[in-house]
Amino acid sequence: MKSIEDTLKIIQDIIKNFPGDLAVALIGGYAAVLHGVERTTLDIDFCVYSDIIHSSKDSAVFFNLLMKCLPERFEASMIKGSLIPDDPFKHDVIFIEDKMGEFMRIDFLIARYKWELDAIRTAVSMDGIPVPIVTKPYLAALKLRATGFKDASDIVTLVNIMSKDENEKTLELAKQIGRDKKLKELLSQLREEPDEDLPEDLI
Repeated sequence: MKSIEDTLKIIQDIIKNFPGDLAVALIGGYAAVLHGVERTTLDIDFCVYSDIIHSSKDSAVFFNLLMKCLPERFEASMIKGSLIPDDPFKHDVIFIEDKMGEFMRIDFLIARYKWELDAIRTAVSMDGIPVPIVTKPYLAALKLRATGFKDASDIVTLVNIMSKDENEKTLELAKQIGRDKKLKELLSQLREEPDEDLPEDLI
C-alpha cells in the first residue's frame, strides 16, 4: 500500500493540473488523526469546491474536468446526492480509486452549503501536510452531519481536545446546521459517570 504522502502528492497534482480554481481541504478520519484523534481509516476524504460548479449549475461538468487530471492508473465515479433518497443533504460525492489497489480510496465531497465553503477557506496548514486541513470545529460539524459510530466517537474526542474558543465555535456551527441537540446528547454521554468495576471470576 502506498503511503499517505504518496496519496497527498496525487491531490497536489490534481490541484495543479485542474483547468480552473479548485479549493480543497482535508476532512474525515485522516483529518481527525492529524488533530490528535486515535483511530484508523481506510480512505482519505476531502471537501472540494470550484466556481465551475457554481457557474455550470452541474457538478458533472466539474467531474469531467477532474477526470482529465487523473493519472491513468486511477478511475473515478460520481454519485449525485439528489439521486440518493436517504441522503437529506444531497451532496454529490466523487470516488477516486486506484485500479492497481496500491493507493487508498480518495473521496471528494463537493461543498453544497456556505458553511462548508467557510470550512475550506479557514482550513489550516500543518507541517509536512501539503493540503490544508479543516479546523476542529468544522470537522466536528461535518461529522455531526454523518451518522456513523466512528463519527460520533471522533466528535467526543475532538471536543475533549478543543480550546474554549473552539468549543464555542463548534456549538455555534452545530446550531447553524441544526445539530446542537445531537451535539449535546453526545457530550452528555461523555459526562456520564463510568460504571464501577466489579470483581469478576477468572478462568
